Amino acid sequence: MVTDILNQYLGAILPWFLLFGLVSILATAFRAFLWPKIKGNLGEGSINSLARRRLAPKVYHLIPSVMLPTPDGTTQVDHLIVSRYGIFVLETKTYKGWIFGDERETQWTQVIFKRKERFQNPLRQNYKHTRTLADLTGIPADYFKSLVVFGGECTFKTTMPANVVYARDFVRFITGFQTPMIKDQQVLEIVSAIGAWAETVTAEQKASHVAHLRQNKAPVSADARAPACPRCGTTMVLRSNRENGSRFWGCPKYPACRGIRQAV
Repeated sequence: MVTDILNQYLGAILPWFLLFGLVSILATAFRAFLWPKIKGNLGEGSINSLARRRLAPKVYHLIPSVMLPTPDGTTQVDHLIVSRYGIFVLETKTYKGWIFGDERETQWTQVIFKRKERFQNPLRQNYKHTRTLADLTGIPADYFKSLVVFGGECTFKTTMPANVVYARDFVRFITGFQTPMIKDQQVLEIVSAIGAWAETVTAEQKASHVAHLRQNKAPVSADARAPACPRCGTTMVLRSNRENGSRFWGCPKYPACRGIRQAV
């Protein structure tokens, strides 16, 4: 009798446990693989919308999300704004929590409650973009103005470095430059030249660029060579989950860096 009752009870709740498990797996996969891309696209879309609405289109020419060739492959520039006052190269970051960073540091820190995560100094990341543009176009490097724009609900707890602003301030930063350095007719030539270089990136190169981004999140065999941490670049170590014994690659800098990759 008791056994029958238990079987009926388990039969009633088991589908709910299975459903809860499936939802948990899907939610984890969404946070790990889809949400970062969606969040990034939303941040970039917001910057594009603000630029179109608040910058005079006859003076400031927006080039959103342009991929350019480099000696070692390709690089993706979030936004370019070409004007007589300079060429503004924008790198967009969408974060929550507190941000700690210095211009000279290779990595910055994001803190959400007690959790800390490291990420590449975006000023250094954007330096590659400005150098690539200068090399491709032959335009003097000082014509390019690097700007890192932080969207999302984040707050800098250290002094915000030069050329780093919140999303609400990036238009003010750009319009603060009022000394012409490029002739009006040359502005459109520069826009055209950048577009021409972007068109040289083949479909194979674009696919390779996307594959490289995905590879940083893909599982790595436990028997393979230790991969680089997708957050800080340090060689990872193989670890085991204390709860279920499953293995994963973890960053040796934990808890300062919480980069992980699944092991298969």
